[in-house]
Amino acid sequence: AWVGGIDFKNYKYDHVNLRTKRQVGSSIKPFLYALAIEEYGFTPETQCETSQQYFPGSGYVPAQDRGLTGTRTMASGLTWSVNEVAAYLIKQTTPQRFANFISEMNIPTKVPPYPSISLGSCELSLFEMMWGYTMFPSRGFSTKPVYFSRIEDKNGNVLATFTTQRKEVLSQSTAYIMSRMMQGPVDIGTAAGLRSRLGVAEMGGKTGTTNDYSDSWFIGFTPQLQAGVWIGCDDPFVRLEGKLGEGGQAARPIYEYFFKKALADKTLGLDRQSKFPEPENMKVEYDYRLINTQPVQNESNESGNGNADEYLSTPDAGNVPVDSKQSLEESKVLEEAKGKKKETSEVKPPVKEEEEKKKKGGFFKRLFKKKDKDN
Repeated sequence: AWVGGIDFKNYKYDHVNLRTKRQVGSSIKPFLYALAIEEYGFTPETQCETSQQYFPGSGYVPAQDRGLTGTRTMASGLTWSVNEVAAYLIKQTTPQRFANFISEMNIPTKVPPYPSISLGSCELSLFEMMWGYTMFPSRGFSTKPVYFSRIEDKNGNVLATFTTQRKEVLSQSTAYIMSRMMQGPVDIGTAAGLRSRLGVAEMGGKTGTTNDYSDSWFIGFTPQLQAGVWIGCDDPFVRLEGKLGEGGQAARPIYEYFFKKALADKTLGLDRQSKFPEPENMKVEYDYRLINTQPVQNESNESGNGNADEYLSTPDAGNVPVDSKQSLEESKVLEEAKGKKKETSEVKPPVKEEEEKKKKGGFFKRLFKKKDKDN
C-alpha cells in the first residue's frame, strides 16, 4: 500500500516519494545501533554512557544537558530512545562512518556527517526510511520497495514480472539481534503495548519525533509485513500540540489501525505466530526482557525525540511543496498563529488629543453656524 496524502483531489503532493524529505528524528537510531553491532562489537547488553558527548568543532550532543549520569544497556537505550546513548554510539563509530553506512544501505540521499545525525537531524523520505528498515526482517538485505510484482491479462497470463533490488548490508546475526532488540519499543518503550494489542508473536518498531513536534514517525515490521507512517504538514510551521505530536501518540495509532486490518485479511496469508528466523551461527541468546526493563530515570515516553536543533534546525525550503493546498484546518491554525501580528498591523496610530479637540471643535462650530443660518 502506498498512501501519499489525505485526499488526492485536494492534496496532489505525494509525501512518500524520494523527493519529499523531512527530518526523521529518532526513527534513524536503529541504523546507528546496527552499525555499532555489525562493526564495533557492541551487543544489546553493552553498557553505554548516558552523559553528553563532546565533539571538537561541533559542541555537545545532545545540546541540552539533562544531568543524566552512569550507564544503561544498549537495548534499554533503544527501547526508551535515549538521545545520550545515541550520542555515545556515534562518538564510537564516528559521524563520517555512520553517514557512509547510510549510503551503503542504498539510500539515495547523501547524509552530511554531523554528530547530530545520530538524533535524526537529517532529512530523508518515508520511502527511503522504509527501504532502510527492510534489512532487519530480511536477514540483512536492504531491499528496494517495488510497486508491482507482476502484470497479468484477464486470462491470468503473466505479461511482465518485476524483481526487487537487494543488497546485503548486515550479517544475518546482526539483523536478527536488531529485530529482537527492536521489540523493546513496541513492548514497554515509546510504543508500549503495540505488539500485544496486535496479537503477534514477534515484531520490531521505532518511533520518531522532531523539533516542536512538526514531524511524527513510526516504522515497524513483523517477519512477513512492514509498514511506515509519517505525520506532518506541508509547512513545518504547523505542528501538533505537545506530546500529542510524538511518534508513539500520532503516527503509531495509524500504523496499528492498518496492521490490524492487514492481519484480519485472510487472503494475505499473514501468520500472527511467525517468528524471525534465528541464524544457525548464533551462539548466545540474549534475555531481552531483562535488558529492556532498566529504569528510565524520570524520562518521558519519547526522551529521544531527535531534536534537530542540535545543528540542522532549519528545514530545506526546497522540500516544502508549493502545489499542495492547505486544508481548512491548517489555514485556521495559521491564521490564529498570525492573528496577533495581523491585529497589531491593523491598529491605527493614536491621534493626538489636540487634533481630536480641533476636530470636535470644528464639528460643533459647523453645526451651530448651520443652525444660525436656518434661524
